[in-house]
Amino acid sequence: MDFFQKIKEILVKPSKFFSEIEKEKSIKPSIIYISILTIFYSVMSIILLLLFKDYLTTFFLNMFNLPTEQPFSLSKQLIFIIIGIPASILFSFILAAILYVWLMIFGSDKDYKTAYKLLTYSETPSLLFGWIPIINWFSWIYSLILLIIGTHKIYKFSKLKSSLIYIIPLGILLILILILFIMLSLILISLSGQVPQSF
Repeated sequence: MDFFQKIKEILVKPSKFFSEIEKEKSIKPSIIYISILTIFYSVMSIILLLLFKDYLTTFFLNMFNLPTEQPFSLSKQLIFIIIGIPASILFSFILAAILYVWLMIFGSDKDYKTAYKLLTYSETPSLLFGWIPIINWFSWIYSLILLIIGTHKIYKFSKLKSSLIYIIPLGILLILILILFIMLSLILISLSGQVPQSF
């Protein structure tokens, strides 16, 4: 299965793809796959920044009366890409290790390679569309759905179990992030000495 066929099957027929994933004996194809998508994501993100110059970040800083960031620097972004791409690929191995241990807690009998393949292929929507504002939210949600489908098909967990082992900790994490964001917002408001204009 070539690169583009793999993308199509993951996005359109995920159940079939993950049911047959163990035919892929090595993790080399999945490493190549996520590397290509990571490069694509990084390049498209830079193009987007070149076109819109990070208006959302500027809006946020202005909202809280904070100093505006330095003007967009292409050289800085290129350095970020050079460092960020291998770092992201390396981080995928760490995330796969966490996923591997997490699935073991719930009764997995699969090896690390299987967890790595599940993680990398589930990230397809996020890496393909995650650089697009607004659409990125839907891509992240679909990546989570793919992770759930993959877990159900590969590990033979029930659909409910495959969903809850991700949704419950994710829900807790989102609540903690929301609390942290509210606290940070209050601190920034007090430091700026004024209420944000959007209020």
